[in-house]
Amino acid sequence: MPRWLKRLLSLLFVALLLGLATWFALPWAVSLPAALQTPLQPSSRYLSSEGEPLRLLLTSQGDRVAQVLRFEEIPTRFIQATLAAEDKRFFDHGGVDLLAIARAARDNASQSRIVSGASTIHQQLIKVAAARPGKRGWWVKTVEAIQARHLAMAWSKEQVITEYVNRISYGNLLTGCASAAQGYFDKPLQDLTPAECALLAAIPQSPSRYNPFRQLAAILPRQQRILAKMHTLGWLTDEQLHVAQKETLKLQRYHGGFEAPHAVEMLRTTPRETTRTTLKAGLQRQVETIIAQRLRALKERHVSQAAVVVIENATGHVLALAGSRDFLAPEGGQINGAWVPHSPGSAIKPFTYLLALEQGHTPASIIADLPIEYTTPTGTYRPDNYAHKTYGPMTYRNALGNSLNISAVKVLSLVGGAQPLLDTLQQLGLSTLTEPADHYGLGLTIGNAPVRLLELANAYACLARLGKDLPWTLVNEAATTPAPRRQFDEATCYLMADILADNQARQLTFGQNSPLRLPFPVAVKTGTSTGYRDNWCVGYTPEFTVGVWAGNFDNSPMQDVSGVTGAAPIWRDVFLELQTRFGLTWYAEPHGIVRARIDPRTGKRLTAQSPPVRVSHEEIFVQAQQPPAATAADYDSQGRAYLRPEYATWIRSADNWMGNLVTIETTPQARPWRISNPIPGTVVRLDPDLPMGGRRLLLQTEPQRSISWDCDTLPVKTEGDVNYVDLTPGRHDLRATEPSSGEVQRTHIIVHPE
Repeated sequence: MPRWLKRLLSLLFVALLLGLATWFALPWAVSLPAALQTPLQPSSRYLSSEGEPLRLLLTSQGDRVAQVLRFEEIPTRFIQATLAAEDKRFFDHGGVDLLAIARAARDNASQSRIVSGASTIHQQLIKVAAARPGKRGWWVKTVEAIQARHLAMAWSKEQVITEYVNRISYGNLLTGCASAAQGYFDKPLQDLTPAECALLAAIPQSPSRYNPFRQLAAILPRQQRILAKMHTLGWLTDEQLHVAQKETLKLQRYHGGFEAPHAVEMLRTTPRETTRTTLKAGLQRQVETIIAQRLRALKERHVSQAAVVVIENATGHVLALAGSRDFLAPEGGQINGAWVPHSPGSAIKPFTYLLALEQGHTPASIIADLPIEYTTPTGTYRPDNYAHKTYGPMTYRNALGNSLNISAVKVLSLVGGAQPLLDTLQQLGLSTLTEPADHYGLGLTIGNAPVRLLELANAYACLARLGKDLPWTLVNEAATTPAPRRQFDEATCYLMADILADNQARQLTFGQNSPLRLPFPVAVKTGTSTGYRDNWCVGYTPEFTVGVWAGNFDNSPMQDVSGVTGAAPIWRDVFLELQTRFGLTWYAEPHGIVRARIDPRTGKRLTAQSPPVRVSHEEIFVQAQQPPAATAADYDSQGRAYLRPEYATWIRSADNWMGNLVTIETTPQARPWRISNPIPGTVVRLDPDLPMGGRRLLLQTEPQRSISWDCDTLPVKTEGDVNYVDLTPGRHDLRATEPSSGEVQRTHIIVHPE
């Protein structure tokens, strides 16, 4: 053998060894891109309770990854289209296609320019994962080729193609085949036709040049070539090819969805891959439509915004939440009216009356809706009714139904002042009430403290559950649903529901045919803040609670729009929608409830022994808390009910809507009395320079009566006809009871130490 031949063979052998080493050993020395070692994280997506997409957020890289699919979830037809477009010998080469490199070199040399590439799916996946900035020179491409070989040796073909179609960009911020199918056709990848698969497979080569929304004509020739190659490779029959070539592509742009934007924004504080919300998508859309329609009718009266919350009482699930008229509107659309605090007006009153019912008062208890002043640390407080009228003797039912401010303030004073109401509201989750009770005072019951619509609606949902409290939730996770907590007595809450559903009880203020009257029973209360800045309407059935706020985000006043004309029509439409979708019921009467006829002028029960009366209506009571029976002593010879002398001015005034149904009792015992010392809110500072350190406080009424005093925190002492207490630091609530009538009045004092 000639020497030159021996040398040539030796060189070829060495080259073969080097080639084998390069092919099999060198790739292990070059590590794969770190991104391939990290699982791809999909975009946070939010679904309705039924699984309908609400929103798909952008990832931290600024794209959308709808879903990371497993190999078995990727349709075979889509894989075939991808291989026909990018790498038909994918299952035959080892990560780098040497035959394709040779072909590309020949074609490029013959044309004296680059007309063909030879990168495999392995190489493209390396390129995507490495994400090297700047121009990719021959050295970078060489390293990527070695890494592609490493990838082919380390991963299965199925793993490589799965990662590729999940990570590749399909343009328009869409990463991965699942995102592309949704983004271009608004359908799952599994539902794509061969023609649609070929279109998506055509995009990754140049996502900007082959943008279907802008250059559909430019991408169609490439799509047709892919279909033809699929046919050549035996992946499409003649008939399938013909159908695919003739198919008209119907693009449907999907931006990631923008349903229930305010609710989704509330959930973004705790991001996760998939959040199944409690929202009902269809109901959510209808609620948003109702808001838009009703606000158009109120535009001329300067009502620009509204918010609605719908809660499923059994679970605490928020079924719909709309925070504004239009999230994308430039005038504060992003403000969430369901979460921003506003003054609730009279919408707080039911909780005041509920406290009274819990303390033994009844729906027939009488409150004197007459002018009154209270001395407070900040001055004199004089509540006034919405209509600037007074209504005389009112049962609790009618006082609450007609939303009388004076009556509500008086009832709150009777049950202990602002503190027990504040404690109740805080326990029900109204998180904005952070000031001490003295800061709000008795005005708390008529809405002088801002609250959130969502939290107030959930407080009403506690009433709807007949006293069982549950937290609201936007996340549909049954495993985290807590057990309800008993907050109020069941029978008491039933009385409250009956009062709030009584259309007759609100007739004086709202009339017979207001928007609050529905063709089925619903408990409801409206609220209007001072100066017509906020409208509220909150109501419930056993199944659902609906809360509505209406107003303006700049806090400008509406033009004489109250809760019954602003928020109530929206509330009404939502409840009609709930009735249509789900059906509604009413409460079964709980054990221990009794019915009796009463005289609404006195609140007393009418029995067989009572004299005939000119007015009466049926009332319900907890059995152990029925009012005393009416007797002949309660009426004059004309059947007029006797009222205390404090009503004399009202009877003679134009506000007297009872006419000659009432008169004044002139006997001394009927004279009104009040606590003259201490007045509610009296502040005492102990002083060692005073006799007995200033600790003795006299308890007095005007006029003087035989009164029984008691206090839970101080012993009441008596010397002759004088009652007094020895003071200690703290707040002390005192009660004065007239034994003959059973009338109770309350006051409280605050004692500071020396």
